[in-house]
Amino acid sequence: MPHSDFILKGETVTARYQYGDLRLRKRKKGPDVWQFRYFENGRRKSVLVGTAAKLPTKSDAERAVEHWRVKVNAQNPQAQFHSVTVGALMDRFIEQYAPKHCRRNTLNCYRWTADKHVRPKWGAEFVQNVKTMAVQDWLETYPASRQVKAHIRGYMHTLFNQAVRWELLERNPITLVTQPRKRLKTPRALTTDEFKALLAKLEEPYKTMVVTIACLGLRVSELLALQWGDIDFENLSVRIQRSFVAGEVNPTKTDASEASLPLDSGLAEALLEHKARATYKADSDYVFAGDSGKPRWGGILLTDYIKPAAVKAGIGKVGWHTFRYVLSFDYVLSFLLFLPASSYFSSCSFVICEIAFPFYFPDRPCGWLATRRINATSGLGDACRHRVGSGQEGFWLR
Repeated sequence: MPHSDFILKGETVTARYQYGDLRLRKRKKGPDVWQFRYFENGRRKSVLVGTAAKLPTKSDAERAVEHWRVKVNAQNPQAQFHSVTVGALMDRFIEQYAPKHCRRNTLNCYRWTADKHVRPKWGAEFVQNVKTMAVQDWLETYPASRQVKAHIRGYMHTLFNQAVRWELLERNPITLVTQPRKRLKTPRALTTDEFKALLAKLEEPYKTMVVTIACLGLRVSELLALQWGDIDFENLSVRIQRSFVAGEVNPTKTDASEASLPLDSGLAEALLEHKARATYKADSDYVFAGDSGKPRWGGILLTDYIKPAAVKAGIGKVGWHTFRYVLSFDYVLSFLLFLPASSYFSSCSFVICEIAFPFYFPDRPCGWLATRRINATSGLGDACRHRVGSGQEGFWLR
C-alpha cells in the first residue's frame, strides 16, 4: 500500500480514510461499467458499481458507491470525521444487514419502501441531520395511506437502529416518531348464511382449506405450510410452527403464533378425508400441497378459486383474512366459550369454541363445537370469569 494511505499520529501509524478510485471501465461487449477500486489488507481490490446506462453521470456513480466507502472504512478511526448520507445507509442496510436478518419478502418490502418513499425525500440528507420532528411533520403530510406510512415509519426505525449499531449515530431519531396503525375500516366478517353459500360453490380441496383456516383462525401462510406431521389425530391437536410466503418457508410471523391448537374431531374427520384423496401423505408432506408436492401460492388460490366462488355465491369480495374474523353474533350461534389461552393474550388473540358448520358436516348436531382463534380487537365485548361444565376454568364473553 502506498505511503500516502497512512498518517503519523503520535508514535503510531493510522490508516487514512479511503475515498477509493472510481473510474469508467470500457468494455468490448456490452455497456461500459463503473469500477470502484480500494485497498484491503494491503491489497488492491475492486468492485463493479453499475453500468453507464444505469448510472449515466459520475455523480450518479458516486452516490451508488457511497455505501462501499462506508464499508471499506468501517474500522477506520478517521470514519468519524466523514458524514454518511441516508442513501448510503439504506444501501449498506440492504447490502449487509437485510440478507442475513430478513426474509426475502421482507427484504423486497424494505427495498420498495426505501426506493419509493424514503430515498426521494431523505436520500441526500446526512444521517445526523435527520431529526424526529422533521420526520414526524413529513409523515403527517405525506400523501399515503395509514398502512403505508406505518410501514415507512417501521422501516426507518429499523434502518436507524442499525445505524446506531454501526456507531454512525448515538440515538435513533425515529423512536419518538408516532404513526397510527388503526384501521379506518372494520374488517369484514361473513355471516353463517354467507359462509354456507361460499362453501356450496367451492370444490375440494379448496372447501377443506377454507374450513380449516376458519376453524383454526390461521394466517394463509400458516395454512399453506401445514404438514401432516404437524397434526396429531390421536390427541386432536395441531402444531403451528412455520409459514410459507412468496415461495419461501420460514418460521411463523410472530413467536406467539407458534403454538399447539386443539383440533375438533369433526375438523379432524374432514382432514382425514382430504388425506385419503391426497397424493402426498407423508409426515413431511404439505397438507394442501400442489401437484408438484410443494406448497400452493395463496394469492393464486384466492384469485382463481376463492374469489370466483364468492362472486357466484353473491357475497361480494373476500380475502383470506376474512375467515379469521367473527364479528357477527348471527355467526356465533348460541355462546362464545373462551378456553384458557394465556399464550394467546400476549399476541392479542383468543381461542373460542362454538361455530357450527352444519352445511359442511350435516351429520353433526347444531351444538357441535369447532375450535377457533380470533383477533382480540374484534370488539365482541368484555370477558368475565366463568366455570365451564368440565370444571376447567375459562372465559365467558357477554
